[in-house]
Amino acid sequence: MTQVRFAPTDRQFYQHLSDQVSDLLQRQQHTKTGNIKLWRKAAIVLVLYVSSYALLALLPHWHWLWWPLHGLATALVGFNIMHDGAHASFSSRSWLNRLAASSFNLIGSNRFYWAQKHNRNHHSFTNVDGLDEDIDAMGLLRMSPHQPHYRFHRWQHWYVWLLYPLTSLFWFFVLDYKAYWRQKIGQRPFSHALTRWDHIEFWLSKALYLLLYLWLPAQWLGWSATVAGFLLMHAVLGSVFAIVFQLAHVVDQADFPPVSHGQLSDDWAHHQLRTTVDFATDSRWLTWALGGLNFQLEHHLFPRISHVHYPAIHGLLLSLEQQGELRVRRYASLGAALAGHFRHLRQLGRPSLQTDAALLDFH
Repeated sequence: MTQVRFAPTDRQFYQHLSDQVSDLLQRQQHTKTGNIKLWRKAAIVLVLYVSSYALLALLPHWHWLWWPLHGLATALVGFNIMHDGAHASFSSRSWLNRLAASSFNLIGSNRFYWAQKHNRNHHSFTNVDGLDEDIDAMGLLRMSPHQPHYRFHRWQHWYVWLLYPLTSLFWFFVLDYKAYWRQKIGQRPFSHALTRWDHIEFWLSKALYLLLYLWLPAQWLGWSATVAGFLLMHAVLGSVFAIVFQLAHVVDQADFPPVSHGQLSDDWAHHQLRTTVDFATDSRWLTWALGGLNFQLEHHLFPRISHVHYPAIHGLLLSLEQQGELRVRRYASLGAALAGHFRHLRQLGRPSLQTDAALLDFH
């Protein structure tokens, strides 16, 4: 694929925005990275993660309850520990960030793959077809108006809920390996080749995952119960992962900018403002559980700032919106965001070219 560029950067806009965020954190006497609030939450999440797994051995007759609970705990590890670690915002200590990011190896995927897929591609080229793998469902779903339409897409807003439980299984057992062998995410090659240790880490972590989640539980549960429980765990994990990430970008308030002659129409910061949507920012329990991913715009504009600071940054962005400096796209609740996702898929499932034009005009 031809290298894609952003429009000439409006440095003054983003620099002004960054300065205001830095001043805000300084006034609140906060560093950009995590603090005791985050580390206390991480400890709670880890206890839930370890204990829900241990209960499979301690109370095996209740395994049907522990598997989905562990799936939920795994999602919490991803949202609250791995994600901040991967963005070097969990701690000011680089080794601790790497350790937090490496938790992704433990829960089934790979740290290197996530850095390429998420940090490098998704955060740069959000909602750009061919570059952002998060909107590529290999034709099963049409998430962008720039993707081809097939007849079965007319029902995608219904059958998508049957696909989401398969998300993490497909991710860990197909996409990870596909990226590993192709050395690219979508149409964009890796930023650099894997080192010898990266190769070793990939295969060791994959082997460890199979050992911990299939072979070991089978020793006390039996293989049939283990496989059924493993699939149940992934149904919970996959659904939570898919829904949370989709509500921030694959909704009817988000744009899907086209690439024209190798260039996007906006600079990077304005591109993020167009393609990223907040939801349920007044919900304290969702903010706690999702690691601030309901403050997705704040995260995309300032990915190296820990999610514990996003509510304060959100308030700053709202004040700038009132002054006419920017627009914060948002849904008031989780239900409103789900409805926005449903409407978006339903509209893109319609085959007419007029629908695509109307969609682009609406955005």
